[in-house]
Amino acid sequence: MTDELTGTNPHAVIELLKARAGGDTNASGSRKLALVVEGGGMRGVLSAGSLLALDLLGFQPCFDEIYAASAGGVNAAYFLSGQGLLGITIYFDSISNRRFFNPYRPTKIVDIEYVYDHIVPHVKSLDEAAIRSARARLYISVTDAHSGQNVLIDASASPDPICRILKASSALPVLYNRTVQLASGEFVDGGVTDAMPVGAAVTRGCTDILVLSTRPRSYLSSGPNMLQRALLQFMVGRRHPKLMAACLQTHECANRSRRLAAGDEVLPGVNVATICPTLSEQVVGRTTIKRDLLVRGAHLMAAKTFRLFAGEMAELGEVFATFESARES
Repeated sequence: MTDELTGTNPHAVIELLKARAGGDTNASGSRKLALVVEGGGMRGVLSAGSLLALDLLGFQPCFDEIYAASAGGVNAAYFLSGQGLLGITIYFDSISNRRFFNPYRPTKIVDIEYVYDHIVPHVKSLDEAAIRSARARLYISVTDAHSGQNVLIDASASPDPICRILKASSALPVLYNRTVQLASGEFVDGGVTDAMPVGAAVTRGCTDILVLSTRPRSYLSSGPNMLQRALLQFMVGRRHPKLMAACLQTHECANRSRRLAAGDEVLPGVNVATICPTLSEQVVGRTTIKRDLLVRGAHLMAAKTFRLFAGEMAELGEVFATFESARES
């Protein structure tokens, strides 16, 4: 394993994906291939970069199931709809500004409504029909605001609009601090209870899992500090005590997912390949809105993904040249 790829028997996943893309129907057998996409606010541009590379390489039809949460959910949705190139421009064109993230707007530091009620359905119009008709199922991680439990919503079959499911999965406690009403209840950010649903994919019978992470391999989450606990209690705990309890345990679930993704915890019969940034490649944080850093982060992860599959780098360079020219114009 290298800085390019980590996991449990990761090359088996890569070879299966390449075989499927090449039309080798005998290679799969009974194997079930999943894609897991991590978000993390503006860090989601890193997994969006990897997804763009997978899209350009022609791998979009190869997966059986896709699992994602928060920003990873919207990335996965555009990938599955065949709109990966459009989806990544949301980071560059639509939310690299104070309209989306404003620390001086305490009642709505992150304006989720702007993204999911305006940008995704109208400005960068997501093709929901394409998602519902795709071969792969798209499972979006959300957190029940009343029970504090994780729920995986099958966006391909849900009666709710997919944009609204994505909005629920990104409704960050404290930073957005509102619940989103869906047909089955009130929900908030799926990252609270399962930000990287590797274990869920295994539970549902996936034998081979490609994980697109937005954190370095060595990263482990820590529990909330005293200030964060106080904010959670003030903004969440009084109305939703079980959600508050879940928020205090977020790091435990996240760290198990990271152990599975990194290959530090091995599950028999399951192959996991994880593409993640190195410390030097993680140039984007949760609230980064500098466009040049967002483009650079996406480019770094797209290039890394292309290298793993021996893709034609010239094609990738042409795509990112259009992003750079748009910035300069």
